[in-house]
Amino acid sequence: MSPSLDLAPDVVDIWTAPLDVDAHEMDAMMSRLSSAERKRAAGVLEERAVRQYVVSRAMQREILAGYAGGSPADIQFGVVAMGKPTLSRPNDIGIQFNTTHSGNLVIIAVTLNREVGVDVEEVRPVPRALQVSRRCFSEDEHRSLESLTESQLPRAFLSIWVKREGTAKARGDGVWRGLASWKGGANEALAREFTVRPLDLGPRFVGVVVARGEDWRVVMRGRPPGSEVI
Repeated sequence: MSPSLDLAPDVVDIWTAPLDVDAHEMDAMMSRLSSAERKRAAGVLEERAVRQYVVSRAMQREILAGYAGGSPADIQFGVVAMGKPTLSRPNDIGIQFNTTHSGNLVIIAVTLNREVGVDVEEVRPVPRALQVSRRCFSEDEHRSLESLTESQLPRAFLSIWVKREGTAKARGDGVWRGLASWKGGANEALAREFTVRPLDLGPRFVGVVVARGEDWRVVMRGRPPGSEVI
């Protein structure tokens, strides 16, 4: 099957979909997974975690097949540094992707021949936000959070957090190593390597996409085509 989706080398495509699907839709998405993926889903006890895994994995297969050609069943995944998923086959055009979810939202970023990370958080109260920011954020960032009201703090804190986690995912780092890497003089070095761009996700969410270099732009693609669910 020929590819049905085009991807320019200077673009990061952003796909979004809801995680809240009914039982019929869930069964349809489960049928798109490999036997190993279905077995893994069956071993997860918490219902929401199962839903996150099944919807995001089915969405990955549908979207990546659109770029790479073939059917969703042809998609084969591998992992790179720190367990970051990668597209193993078919992938003769250098597709790279990353996935994130929070609340009822799942997002997939897709690009060509450049490291990419995406992160989203549903805006909510954050226990010990200032204690975490003192330990993990820069002094300027921490001071900026200290000046906020209680109602302003969660969104501002999470806006910094997704930048850190998105960068860690682009680099293939663990989250805490990624948080630490933005402290002190490392900020300038990271800023030369990676560009962070915010995503317009409405008032309920904050999110960013992070990719190597500056010569790229974000294209919001919405929900994937060819699916009754997403």
